[in-house]
Amino acid sequence: MTHNPTELAVRLLFWIVRLLPVRLVGGIGAGIGRALPLFDRRHRDIAMRNLTRIYPERPRAWRKRVMRESFAELGRTVFELPHVYLRSHAFLRSRVKVEGEQALRAALEPGHGSILVACHHSNWEFGALMFSLLGYPTGIIYRRLNNPALDGFLKACRERFGARMVDRDDGLRWVPKFLKQGGLTAIMIDQHLSTGSPVPFLGHMASTTLFPAVYAHKYGTPVFGVVLHRIGRGFRFRLHFWPIELPAPTGAKDADASHAMAAMADSFSSTIHQRPELWLWSHRRWLILEQERMLADVVYGAP
Repeated sequence: MTHNPTELAVRLLFWIVRLLPVRLVGGIGAGIGRALPLFDRRHRDIAMRNLTRIYPERPRAWRKRVMRESFAELGRTVFELPHVYLRSHAFLRSRVKVEGEQALRAALEPGHGSILVACHHSNWEFGALMFSLLGYPTGIIYRRLNNPALDGFLKACRERFGARMVDRDDGLRWVPKFLKQGGLTAIMIDQHLSTGSPVPFLGHMASTTLFPAVYAHKYGTPVFGVVLHRIGRGFRFRLHFWPIELPAPTGAKDADASHAMAAMADSFSSTIHQRPELWLWSHRRWLILEQERMLADVVYGAP
């Protein structure tokens, strides 16, 4: 295997950080995250625009606090990764309480698989690792890094309990067979997708993948939402699975898929509203609305 300086540096850093107490490194990451908006104006402004869109009635001071704590959660998550990727099965399992697994197991009993939909909430990398850590055959759709050596190292970390990471550019032909074999196929649904379709997310249209809905309707596959809740500010979590009831298909494929995705997206709303600081606000989730406004400014003139 070919290594490069970036990958080797990340490996060394991970092994060093892994030797430190996880709560300590998480606290350091949170502190750096809170300071990041002072230097990263672009992502600070994105987060504030997003929070203003979703919570216009809240005071600006509240939105600024949530923005800073969202960056703190991101920093905490990044600094926890060496522990997530390198610590033992027993250690990681001891830090998570699982809820709703009985319903998931019941859905899998007939021998068919299930589609898991998730969001960038709390330590989402740990949440993704939990599926295979719990013993489920898991296929996760992800975006490959531009650095092949670094991508290979992180992919091996993510697959160490048996998961299968599949780059989204490699296509989805593997999914039907994987589901028929009883596997779980997991995908994030809260990222802007340039080839996606407009679907309401937290009450506002956002470009969203239709993949989970299309496959759920075509193969009758059950869909579950999953989220990792952080307990307090330490390295303890609650992993929650819940079944998502989709609207009955009407025969209009595109409309049916959009309505189904809206139901999936809506099932995360209460979780995000309960502790908004745990969600990744610095992502341009509502980019299509920003583009529509820019186009209107060009055509009609900015107010």
